Amino acid sequence: MRRRFGPIQILCTGVGGRGVLLSSTLLIDAALRKNIYAIGSDEYGMSQRGGSVVSLVKLGSVKSPLVGKGSADIVLGFEESEFLRALPYLKEGAIAIVNTHKRKIDLKLDEALKRKGIKVYLLDADGIARQEGLYQASNMVLLGFLSALGIEPFTYENIKEAIKGRLKGKMVEENLRVFEKGFRKGREIKE
Repeated sequence: MRRRFGPIQILCTGVGGRGVLLSSTLLIDAALRKNIYAIGSDEYGMSQRGGSVVSLVKLGSVKSPLVGKGSADIVLGFEESEFLRALPYLKEGAIAIVNTHKRKIDLKLDEALKRKGIKVYLLDADGIARQEGLYQASNMVLLGFLSALGIEPFTYENIKEAIKGRLKGKMVEENLRVFEKGFRKGREIKE
């Protein structure tokens, strides 16, 4: 029997080829490892040609995988432009982790988000993955960063075990290496 758990709604957004769907699957796996009910839904059209990809994940006592406007607790933005499209879905007090090389977001946007208690973390996940020679592993950097924030069930160990269970062979070691870099970056910012 699945453990009762307060609902958490997550929106993962990016473009095709960025690991959005794998990331949402790993988040669901992490929840299931803790016996927490989790469901997901994916929305993608021209993803193979770099089009938008949105993956929705809900945990807890929920019936539908859809995340409505103003109800996302967490947004993982695999591309800055896709994060901006997801802004209407953030609820008050939400967190967002955005893959971008920028150090700051637009001042007016930053002020508006702060008024709603929304915490935005900017992270050059592409740059970190590139330093490791894994150009398409920025999704693992984002997941590592998320795991450092201490949000149950998305802890370091749970996501790490989900990666080991979902990926095969050499891919496990490589992705865990980049995941670890994201985790360390999250720990630096959190402290």
